[in-house]
Amino acid sequence: MENGTMMLLPPRDDLCQVCAGNHEPNWPHNAQSMYYQVSFQMQHGRAPNWNDAMEHCSDEMRQLWTEELVALGVDVEAGQVNPPKSGVSS
Repeated sequence: MENGTMMLLPPRDDLCQVCAGNHEPNWPHNAQSMYYQVSFQMQHGRAPNWNDAMEHCSDEMRQLWTEELVALGVDVEAGQVNPPKSGVSS
């Protein structure tokens, strides 16, 4: 292995080959998945966010997921993947 080269084993055959999650094909990829985060970083040179994970989804699916993520405290438009930890001030 060359210095600075990273390798990633593929997900199991029965899982999503993009995020290694177990979801319906029309659902977003799991932006919180370690596999997705590492794979995306390797391919694009930056961390993924929920908009990336929902890129292949219909407008209706993106709207539904965005509304639910915002309700959980995730700032989707700012690129957050996780809600802020409760009790932590910024």
